[in-house]
Amino acid sequence: MRLVAYRSSDVSLLTGYRLPGELLGVRPAGWPDAAEPHRIADPWARRDERLYVVTDLAYVRYTDIDWASGRARLEIGPRERAQHTARDGAGGEHTEDLLAELVEAAVTHGRRVLNLRRLHGWVTPAAGPPLALLRAAGFAWEAVVPRGCRYAGDEVEREMWGLVADG
Repeated sequence: MRLVAYRSSDVSLLTGYRLPGELLGVRPAGWPDAAEPHRIADPWARRDERLYVVTDLAYVRYTDIDWASGRARLEIGPRERAQHTARDGAGGEHTEDLLAELVEAAVTHGRRVLNLRRLHGWVTPAAGPPLALLRAAGFAWEAVVPRGCRYAGDEVEREMWGLVADG
């Protein structure tokens, strides 16, 4: 799986049913279809951000990049159809494997191409993200922020997950 530079023709990947800023922004469990989809901004104005895509599958955004210390916050936003097959098993795709490859590609790109030593991101446990995929890629739980975001009408905790490269 290869990350390529974002182009304006990839704009459809930037909108989806996900919580803002999530490390792995899959559609939350029980998220209503009537809810407003979240859209990330086009990446043209910020120097501390890089946006890539896996063509027709997902966006990968590195934001709050600190080039001196080699760290960044990571957001991965898979396209909606990939998420549905993971949840209900339909479609004949191996989406769990696909999401695992996507996370691994984002980590590899961050380390090898952008030369980042530390990647971190937000995880909202109440939304039911696939934590095993993050653990398999080397991410670990680091901290909890009580009432860190709103989900399903309530304030819920948000966790910081991160990884540090081995050299």
